[in-house]
Parts: sequence; structure tokens; C-alpha cells
Amino acid sequence: MSEVKEISRRKFLVGAGATIAGAALAGGIGGMLAGCEAQSAGKVETPNWPAEYKKLDPDKAAERGFNAYKNGG
Repeated sequence: MSEVKEISRRKFLVGAGATIAGAALAGGIGGMLAGCEAQSAGKVETPNWPAEYKKLDPDKAAERGFNAYKNGG
């Protein structure tokens, strides 16, 4: 038979927290790398710098912002 090890609640929570944090970090890095591959697959145009100035209509900008927020994007 195998021995049963006693573990304190504190040690269990510390170990579980470290495992969850490590998994979240690894998933985040993997997602970032996948995004980099997708971007580098096609040609990416670099924007002109400095960007040209365009005067905005405040009412149209407010309406677009409201509609984008309302539609979730």
C-alpha cells in the first residue's frame, strides 16, 4: 500500500494557486504567440507617421460611440 501524506490547508492552497497562475500565464503567452503568427502570415501595411489630421464632427462621433457601445463593439 502507498503512504498517505498529510498536507496542510495552507500548503494545498498555495500549491493550487501557483498551478492556476502558471496555467493562466502559459495560456496567455500561447495566445500571444498565436496572434503574432496570424499577423505575420500576411502583409501588414505600416501606417504613415504622423497621421494626417481630420476634423471630427462631435455629434457624429458621439453617435458612433454610443452605437458601438450598445452593439458591444
